[in-house]
Order: sequence, then structure tokens, then C-alpha cells
Amino acid sequence: MKTSKRPYRLISRRSCLLLAQNFQEGLNEGKWKTQLGALSALRVSQGDLSLALQLRELPNEVLELFDDRIGISSHTVRVIRHTIIHDGIKTVLGRIRQSGATSAKHSNKTVLKIVKGQALNSKKMLRWSGQDPVKIVARVLDLPKNISDRYHLGVTNGEWASFSACAKALGVSRRNVSVAVSIRELPDAVRHLFYEKDLTFAVGKRLLMLKDELGLDEMLVRARRVESMFDASGRTAANILSELNAENIRPSAFTRVRIRKGRGRNRLVIECKDSEFLWKYRAEIEKSISRVLKKRITNAEIVEFMREFGGIFNKALLARLPSTFAPRPS
Repeated sequence: MKTSKRPYRLISRRSCLLLAQNFQEGLNEGKWKTQLGALSALRVSQGDLSLALQLRELPNEVLELFDDRIGISSHTVRVIRHTIIHDGIKTVLGRIRQSGATSAKHSNKTVLKIVKGQALNSKKMLRWSGQDPVKIVARVLDLPKNISDRYHLGVTNGEWASFSACAKALGVSRRNVSVAVSIRELPDAVRHLFYEKDLTFAVGKRLLMLKDELGLDEMLVRARRVESMFDASGRTAANILSELNAENIRPSAFTRVRIRKGRGRNRLVIECKDSEFLWKYRAEIEKSISRVLKKRITNAEIVEFMREFGGIFNKALLARLPSTFAPRPS
């Protein structure tokens, strides 16, 4: 059992286990007959004493999770009892079994996450991520997805139970951990608009602001109308964010675009009603033009190879065919 470094006086007041033992000893010795009579001697509140006595009523499956029962405080007991009353004992015990936490001992914060189902949520997030735990640990913590996966892996393994503990262990700011987890919790329809490397903290924070401003339902409706980076090459994060935010939407019927030759052989001029607005989509336009060029332009080495290959194929085919002037075999 882990020994605490706090003074005994504080432990005797805050530890539910020691407080319950002291109350029972005084009751057996006749120092008091009721909880109310023991409050002044034990120097605790009636609520703390009542919660301390309720510790022994908790299921053994819950008590077995703690690495230090002396460190169980009244706050911990209060949260566990409230969760059991609100969600039901069967639900809580089911969470403990599904989380696989019974094979190890855990701190108070970790136990509370297990009882409330937060550890099980982290396990689900890891399963949805589809990443190998070894690869998650080895990845550089530069993107929200990497930090979020590492946080959930640590919660599942019992390495930490809070953003602060995770940030301290990984050497990153607590805010980055919190924001990364929030970005990862955005709906798939929103996150999958971006390549993984393009969903940075700056982009993710803009998405979280949009979610707060628009609401989740409206954000999902807009996201389904926006082309993703996977659907159209050349898409930029700025353009997707602009479309999600419905920026620069102008009531106009002039949508005609005309392309004509410019001065010189290497120039084309694109004419439209609003060239500045179209300029923001120049990457997508360049990609589209490149796809058109690839239909008619091929690397010179590939052309030469295909010609040689075609010549060899034609010679082999003609060698198998009978010649018009060759005598027939007897």
C-alpha cells in the first residue's frame, strides 16, 4: 500500500477509511453514541462523516480498483455514490469489466473516470482511431490527432486521469491537450473534410468556434455541402473554412467564366465577374487544368518506350501471320 506524505492530522480528517475507523473505535469505547456527538471530537463536518461511513457500502469491485484506500476522500465517495444512483449499479459494474481496469490498481481520479465511463470512452476513441499503440507513442506530438490519441491511450493504460497530468507527462501545455481532445470529438463529417496533416490546431480552433457559433446541427448541414480535400485536389483549409462559415456568398447571376489566349504562347487569360474571389481558388484551378493537360500530354520517355514496345509487338504479331507471297506448306 502506498504511504502518503501528508501529515497524519490531515489524513485522519480527509481519509474516509481512517475517519470511519476512528468513529467506530470511539463508538465502541463509549465516547459518543451518535454521529452528531462525534463531530466536535473528530473535528469534521456531518457530511464528511456520513460519506466516510458510506465507504464500506461501496461494491468490492469498485474498492478493488484503488491503489491506496487510505487516500479515498469524501469527494471520491460522493461522486461514486451519485454515479451509482444515477446510472445504476449494473451499468457501473459493466463499465469496470469492459474497461479492463480490474487487472491493475489506479489513483482516485482514474477510478472516477472508470466509474463514470470516461475511461471506456477513451478506449472507444482509440478503437475508432485504428492506430497501433506503439505507433501512437512514437508519433511526434505536433498535430491535434497525435496528442488526442496519446491522451486517450494514457487514460486507457492508467498513466493519467486528467489533462494536467497528461500535459505534465508529455511536456506540452494543458490547453493543447484539452483543445486536441475537443477537435478529435468533432463529427467525422467535419474532420474528414481535411487531410490529417492539414487539420492543425489553428484550423481546429476555427472549427470549434464555428461549432459554438452555428450549433452542431447547422455545422453538419453545411459540412455535407462542402467538397473535401479527398474529393477535389487543390483544396485548401482556408477555402473549406470560408465555405463552412458562408463567407463571400454574394447574390449574383453572373457566373460565366471565359478563357482566352493572352500575349505569347504560354499565356491564358481567365475572365470572370469577380477575379479576386476566384483568385482564392487558384490551387484548385491549377489542379483541374493539370488534369486536362495529362489527357493529352505525356512524358517524352514514356512515349518513346510505348513506340518501341508497340514496334516489337507488331513485329511479333506479323511473324505469326502467313505471308501473302510465301508458298503454302505441302
